[in-house]
Amino acid sequence: MKIHQNFTGGNIRVKEISGDTVILENELRDTEGDWFYWAFCVEGAEDREIAFKFESKRLGYWGPAVSHDLKDWHWLDSVDGESFTYRFGSGESPVYFAHNMLYHPDRFIAFAESRALEVSELCRSRKGRSVPCLHIGDGNRSIIITARHHACESTGSYVMEGVLEELTTSPIPNTRILCVPFVDYDGVLDGDQGKSRAPHDHNRDYTDAPIYPEVAAIRTHADRYGCNFGFDLHSPYHKGGNNDRIFIVRNKVEKLEKFDRFSALLESELTPDAMQYKKENDHPPLTGWNQPSPNFAFTSNSRPECDLAFTLESAYFGTKENKVSAERLILLGKCFAKAIRKYIGE
Repeated sequence: MKIHQNFTGGNIRVKEISGDTVILENELRDTEGDWFYWAFCVEGAEDREIAFKFESKRLGYWGPAVSHDLKDWHWLDSVDGESFTYRFGSGESPVYFAHNMLYHPDRFIAFAESRALEVSELCRSRKGRSVPCLHIGDGNRSIIITARHHACESTGSYVMEGVLEELTTSPIPNTRILCVPFVDYDGVLDGDQGKSRAPHDHNRDYTDAPIYPEVAAIRTHADRYGCNFGFDLHSPYHKGGNNDRIFIVRNKVEKLEKFDRFSALLESELTPDAMQYKKENDHPPLTGWNQPSPNFAFTSNSRPECDLAFTLESAYFGTKENKVSAERLILLGKCFAKAIRKYIGE
């Protein structure tokens, strides 16, 4: 049996293997403090039942996300505290397990091709990789949509796919859109946490002297074309409380009426099969961790031409009544895009 992290998004350390029990921990790498993301692959365990155990709180409500191809994911729906057991079938190899449902960059490229969208290069990452982006439409109005400022936060990628599906089917007139699906592109490919990366992460880099090429490129675009609307798609903390819900981070007291209107539109556009959102769960400005900082949404919302910019947080797991799946996150994105269109139309 081989347990490894040699794939896009991989992150694991095997501490001990004793018979059919494996003790694991995730790698924090350059994350300051603690975080919870992990993903690993098992090969050569056919016809065996293996118990996987973490010594820290690393599992969600539905156990691990499971895949055989890094494309389609489902919850194991079996969890006992901080361990899970998996019976590998005959010929079942490889099998991928992860904290959450991963979103592979290849999926985004395939999606873009299916919509006849040309993927272009935003910039070169710190490690010399070509960072993908999409330029959609043209006009005097400018929208910037981002995801994965924190590498591990894959729910935002599924939401973005739904947003793009809707906005390419029914474009907003006189509007140019910059879409950056993987702001921390190196982190996504390498399987980093991304959150609280030292000396600071991508979403604390919107300063006069950004250290990440992706952030510098987004700022250059905004300076050239403006940013009338900015939407940053994230996942919240691991689980518990509001982290199990979909919510908007309201970042400006002066724009509360605008937030109220957008939230009401999003509620009205939701379909029953999408992840559900309630504006009562929105995080108010100047409360707890929601303070002014050099992040994308706050700095965008502070630009003179900006009508509204914010972060949309979508839970890793959800609740029994509102359980996360790739399909339901994509549908949320489509509803979110309809709310954007209606808000702009008003």
